[in-house]
Amino acid sequence: MGGEHNPRVCHFPPGHGILSDMTRALIIVDLEGVAEVDTIDALLAGTPAYTKARALMTAEVGAVVEGLRAAGFTHVRVSDSHLCGSGEMNLLAPALPPEVELHFSETDACAAPLFEDVQAVVCLGMHAAAGSGGFGAHTQDMLGAWTCAGRALSESDVVLGLAAEAGVPAVFVSGDDVLGQSLGARVGYVRTKVALSTTRAYSRPVEDVLADLRQAATRPPRPLEPLPHAPLEVSFKSRQQARLAAATGAHRVGPYRVRVEGATFRERYTRALEATAAATAVMGQAVTASPGEAAFTRDAMALLRLPGAPAGALPRYEDEARRALTAFLALSQGPDDASRALRALTLHMLEGHAPRAFARWALGPALAAAVDALAEVPLALPPGLDAEEGMARVDAWFVRDARGLPNQPFPPDTLRTYLVALDEEGSGLHAWLLGEMAALRGLDVRLPIAPHAFRDVSRVVTVYWLTHLFLLDSHYLREPLRAPDAEAWTEELLVATPWVLGEGNVDLAGELAFCLQCAGETEGGAHAALLTFLAEQQQPGGDLMGDAHATAAGLLAFAGAAEHPPHGA
Repeated sequence: MGGEHNPRVCHFPPGHGILSDMTRALIIVDLEGVAEVDTIDALLAGTPAYTKARALMTAEVGAVVEGLRAAGFTHVRVSDSHLCGSGEMNLLAPALPPEVELHFSETDACAAPLFEDVQAVVCLGMHAAAGSGGFGAHTQDMLGAWTCAGRALSESDVVLGLAAEAGVPAVFVSGDDVLGQSLGARVGYVRTKVALSTTRAYSRPVEDVLADLRQAATRPPRPLEPLPHAPLEVSFKSRQQARLAAATGAHRVGPYRVRVEGATFRERYTRALEATAAATAVMGQAVTASPGEAAFTRDAMALLRLPGAPAGALPRYEDEARRALTAFLALSQGPDDASRALRALTLHMLEGHAPRAFARWALGPALAAAVDALAEVPLALPPGLDAEEGMARVDAWFVRDARGLPNQPFPPDTLRTYLVALDEEGSGLHAWLLGEMAALRGLDVRLPIAPHAFRDVSRVVTVYWLTHLFLLDSHYLREPLRAPDAEAWTEELLVATPWVLGEGNVDLAGELAFCLQCAGETEGGAHAALLTFLAEQQQPGGDLMGDAHATAAGLLAFAGAAEHPPHGA
């Protein structure tokens, strides 16, 4: 039910004042804090849980309207602030009294005209601030965290700050236990649920909550303390997001942070809202599915769980890198083709990705010996050759060719025939990657594989494909990223990070970490979380999972963290 199709949904022309002799209350209603809305899918259009959530949200508004009427309010204005992905209102208008004045806006659910001629405000179904751990916790969108004078702001804080500045008292706020604790005794509160995590909650019985909401709405409004007269700061989850926010006129005060100022809180809020709206342009890059699809719910959960930039300096991981190097050299010393290729390719990448560490560890002779050993790796690609063995042979040829060493040529027809066979037997990712590697060295036998063919095969395949986009574009960590799509790849990798960590995939965690280093995301929360996870998984001997490939990925990630100092804005 979109605002443009519903005659009961009001839209204020700019500068239009609303004057009335009625006693009017304003309800700002969200969905995360509504009782029995306890999973992320219930917040997103197109799911069965969302259909039920709309009815639950409408029932809570109805209960509050009853209480406000009992308290003497003759008119209730309701702003539906939840954005479910459909671009439409969540409330079921026919189930509410006809005199309720409904408003819905995708850009500003707290527009100034909403607070005109209002004698009280209610914040209903709200959630806690970004980074708080509350259910569905975020502030304004899933990318930014708002602070004022060092204090984290929830959307309830924002509404109450706007109300205080307009001289409007508050009746109560409702939501989970985390939000209630953050608000303290500043305003009346109805707890509807307990947050179990950012993505799950445990609600009180609906009938009990409705009774409490009805009763709370009958209480006298209480005056509000204004927020400090200080700039608003918004921290984002990628450098690109902060850059887009700064383009609106916000002052960039860090790689991930912008600051906005203004004479009034309303001015600061409006400018911060414009900055966050600009940053959300990356959502089309990060979330590739549509509302109602399982992947959309998965990515929405990931955005909520994706950590923001840490407050303190990150560890340098020097010791972890040294121990990973020792373990990797031991694990890759075998005479088999796979070990030889992995050893040489990893050291080749390490030389480009962390040259100071490479020199400090005097790895030149080890790399030279490893590359020399590649001359013994056969380049034949007979029918039925295992994909991993074929990968080792192409890796060996690639490294020697990239280093300008004498190299046997790959017969183009032989390589292409092998790629076709891999693709037909279900190893399309290998076929794509080997073709792209050969093309980097001037041998273009690539198959006509669509650019996004691997996005929906499986989550593992998708993420490996993404990381190898970085590797190919950077010539395996030896050159800066150049592709115009690199920022979009980065946003997609950030969204993948919570899933990789949740799965405990050590190999992918290492690859994500060194790809984020390539993209300059060394001070972000995703990079910090990945490195913390890798350090926790590292064994006393320095290896990760006792696996040479995972240890190689960890080595590159740790060495990259030690090599690349924090970036400036």
